[in-house]
Amino acid sequence: MNFPHTVQGERIVLKRARATFKLAEELIAAVNESRTDLLPWLPWALENKKAEDEFGWLLNWCEKNWREKIGYAYIVRKKADEKLLGSIDFMKVNTGWKSGEIGYWLRSSEVGHGYMNEAVKLLEKEVFTRDFNRIIIINDTRNTRSANVAARAGYHLDGVLRQDRTSPTENIFVDTNIWSKLKSEYKG
Repeated sequence: MNFPHTVQGERIVLKRARATFKLAEELIAAVNESRTDLLPWLPWALENKKAEDEFGWLLNWCEKNWREKIGYAYIVRKKADEKLLGSIDFMKVNTGWKSGEIGYWLRSSEVGHGYMNEAVKLLEKEVFTRDFNRIIIINDTRNTRSANVAARAGYHLDGVLRQDRTSPTENIFVDTNIWSKLKSEYKG
């Protein structure tokens, strides 16, 4: 199964996340700008503090998973000026069950413009045209922005896993939304 290295949208482009130090520097700048907004939801935002950390993610997660065909990470960029907006991944790929999970984050200065909704729709098209049957999106129930992306993209809220994880920044258990879309519901 081969995913494209570049996916063009109307306003954005998804580009395969390649392990370069230049990209790692761009990523850490976006993370640093957005760290306060990312910390409540994404544990890696606590750990990734310098470009070397991002380079490690690019090399040890993005490149490795792409090679093994178990995860496909893309950098989301504006088409007009190539500004790095965030990233989106198709991960936890299970070819036997024909399913996987989409995860995403967006830099704080670009929230509210529909970029992530566009990115989700671009990536789901690539997934469903490769004969996958189901995509899930998970988010902390308190993360309304992430939930709004899933809802606007037409994902069905399957349910809530009660206290299934702990918050990365608070010593509390949190609930998780499980959203899904089936190939039969895809309106490509």
